[in-house]
Amino acid sequence: MPNKKYLNNDLIGEIDNDNTYQSTFDVSQNSKIEYLINQSRFNEALSLINEALKKEDNYANWNLKALILDNLEKYDESIECYDKSLLLNPSDEIKINKANTIYKYAKILFFPKSEYEQALNLINQAIDLIEEIDDVSEFYFLKAEILEATGKLVDAKKSYLIAYGEFEKLKELENQIEYLKNTKDILINITGGYFYDFTPEEGLVVKLECEEDNEHDSDAICVCLDGEKIGYVANSEYTLMKCANSASKIKNKISKDSKAEILFIYLDQYVVAKLI
Repeated sequence: MPNKKYLNNDLIGEIDNDNTYQSTFDVSQNSKIEYLINQSRFNEALSLINEALKKEDNYANWNLKALILDNLEKYDESIECYDKSLLLNPSDEIKINKANTIYKYAKILFFPKSEYEQALNLINQAIDLIEEIDDVSEFYFLKAEILEATGKLVDAKKSYLIAYGEFEKLKELENQIEYLKNTKDILINITGGYFYDFTPEEGLVVKLECEEDNEHDSDAICVCLDGEKIGYVANSEYTLMKCANSASKIKNKISKDSKAEILFIYLDQYVVAKLI
């Protein structure tokens, strides 16, 4: 087995055109290229791999060129080279390399470029490419951030849960979505609980009372538990959940005996309840 110290010296001497050094071993072209990559001499490595490809159009050379272009942040060209490599050898290793390059590209498009649609398209490609063969949690985390930035909060939450491996919570969220989509219950969402140190719990029954003398909102409906105010029925665009009824909409349905049952917390921010 060759002494690696001598081999490294051979690489340095040959690559740097040191005519005073006599090579001990026959150094392969790819070894030279890999040495240049390790030394961050990517433009030199690119020149050598282009020469190698003229002589031998194989998957290993295309994969190596893709890696070099990745390091040069020429992501479009790198992905094209991975595609050529995969046509010749659709191995898991090359797929993972390509997915990692796509991830880097998507990350830059997301921030600082704010090209969200293209970034989302790319990260989905990366996930589809290797989800069955490697860990893609970091990919889902980036996908969640992109979706959140575009206001797609439900899809963002799903991706966060997948990223963290919280699949039971994902199933719970999907059940909540299905319920909200199909229910005929009269729904409200309760806001302002943090002002009253209220911690919502599923199954709690609360009392609803109109506050016609409320100086901020004559349609206000306060929410009480054991005689203490714990929040309000949401009534503004900033606090109201899309599929819930506003205080203004249900005001005429509220009597002195009106109650609601807390069902669940939706998207970590909406306290969802139904009139009972």
